[in-house]
Amino acid sequence: MASGIWTHATLFDDDGAPARLATARGWTLGEASTPAQEWPSLARELGLDRLVLKREDLNPSGSHKDRGLLYQIVARRAEDDRPRTFVLSSSGNAAVAAASATRVTGDRLFAFVSPRTAPAKARRLRTSGADLVVSEKPINFARYAARVFGLTDLRGTKDPRAATGYRSIAGELASLRPNHVLTFSSSGTSMRGIAEGFAQLDLPVACTAVQAGVCLGIARALHPDIEDEPDNPAGRLGIRNPPDAEILAHFLADTGGGAVSVRTPGVMAMAERLGSRGDADGGPLRVSPEGAAVLAAVVDGAREGRLRGTVVAIITGRGDQWHDDTTDALEDPDLLRVGSYLELRDALLAHGLEPA
Repeated sequence: MASGIWTHATLFDDDGAPARLATARGWTLGEASTPAQEWPSLARELGLDRLVLKREDLNPSGSHKDRGLLYQIVARRAEDDRPRTFVLSSSGNAAVAAASATRVTGDRLFAFVSPRTAPAKARRLRTSGADLVVSEKPINFARYAARVFGLTDLRGTKDPRAATGYRSIAGELASLRPNHVLTFSSSGTSMRGIAEGFAQLDLPVACTAVQAGVCLGIARALHPDIEDEPDNPAGRLGIRNPPDAEILAHFLADTGGGAVSVRTPGVMAMAERLGSRGDADGGPLRVSPEGAAVLAAVVDGAREGRLRGTVVAIITGRGDQWHDDTTDALEDPDLLRVGSYLELRDALLAHGLEPA
């Protein structure tokens, strides 16, 4: 019996092979079916009919990335059912999710991460089973590994399947008949998948990507004057300029949504509000900086009259994912650290890989 994201396989626009394989093998992480929590007090304050928090932070690995990465890996296995080695550059959440998925499917993952990865994410990565490569250039080094060693790159901007698993979020929200859905985005992969899911369901939902910090490429495609804000706690290590940013921004704008940015004071004020009292009916809530940014965007949008009716804010990550620049949770000397392509090549050879 199908479970997890596979219960929404009709939205995936494939031949059904990934869902059949996953169901037959029991390939699920326990992902999806996350709570949709009503926040009536804040809804009343903002003049909304309903405000719903979609708690993707309660997925097994702590973020919505479980959905997308599991689909990507299973889709590859459905094409060619043999164990393989994947690479992924990540700010943390995607790598943790990919590591969980490869453990289930029996594949191998080399996760390329920054030494400035948030400590909570880093601790989960160290026990995830992935081969960690710590580098100041995780994106470039992951690309090199994929090209030279013939590995499969899971990065969202490289894999056309990357958005598909997130369509299951739209499937779970359909019964709410939302007017607006907002989620934090850097590459925009998850927001694209959610919007595609609503399109498959023929539901007119305005989808908005929320950005912050230095990850502003999608919002800047609609609002060119936005300036980087390196000290913003949200959007610190994500993709700054996705290659399809302009296409995605206008796709979202056509739904009635688009892309917005949130500055540091808005993120911090919302984090403080959530931590001190949350919603009068729900109590305090600790969310990631990106989750705080999404709720700050809801407040701004409602007060400016851009949001109405039923609004869903997708909380993408756990509340322990704040950065602490005084802590390097990846400083363990036993971890693989590389500073050049030659060092990386030698390290991958030592880990049993062969050039393609």
